[in-house]
Amino acid sequence: MMVFALLKKDFLIVKKYVLIMLFFIILIPPVMRWRTPEFTGVLGFILSVIFAVFMLLQYVSLKEYQFPKAAALLCAAPFSRNAVVLSKYLFCMTVYVTCCIVFGIETLVIPGLGTADITLFALMFLVTAVFVSLYLPVQYKFGYEKTKIVFMAVIMASPVILPLLLRMEGFKLNIFSRISPYLISGGIVLTGTAFLAVSEFLSMKIYAKADLA
Repeated sequence: MMVFALLKKDFLIVKKYVLIMLFFIILIPPVMRWRTPEFTGVLGFILSVIFAVFMLLQYVSLKEYQFPKAAALLCAAPFSRNAVVLSKYLFCMTVYVTCCIVFGIETLVIPGLGTADITLFALMFLVTAVFVSLYLPVQYKFGYEKTKIVFMAVIMASPVILPLLLRMEGFKLNIFSRISPYLISGGIVLTGTAFLAVSEFLSMKIYAKADLA
């Protein structure tokens, strides 16, 4: 229950931006479909996830940086430091799931956007898990001010680098087409979950030693 209360707290922090971000989540796939038709809606979905997860996470981190005493008060209350850390990971994954739901609905109503493929969702889960798994421990270690440049770099580089990666010869989402997509997706999700588990452990260890005074 503590974790879900903290998760609710994070969403309350970003409530002013939820509708704006939802608008961008909805808009990015069809716009990128128009700009890069060879990728159908794949590129737009990837960008919408990266933008939504990192921008909302960054805003939560900014508010916590602006009010440093809030963390000390939370941990002085019945909330453990481990619960505070875990809630951040759940926050990111909740935003990711929201992006999947929105994109799935869009593929049903917008012609040419592609299909809500389970393998695509699994691959994007892995990408999101890796980014979050690298970013959060570093942020807990060095703080918001020193790591915000990472956020800026990811946001600025994504629209340029992702199309290049997707155009690389031999890139296919169905590269393992002879294997059951459920088996492939399960393996990908397990790999992403392993990244998150290791990252959560590291973040908890780092945050346990943090001076919140």
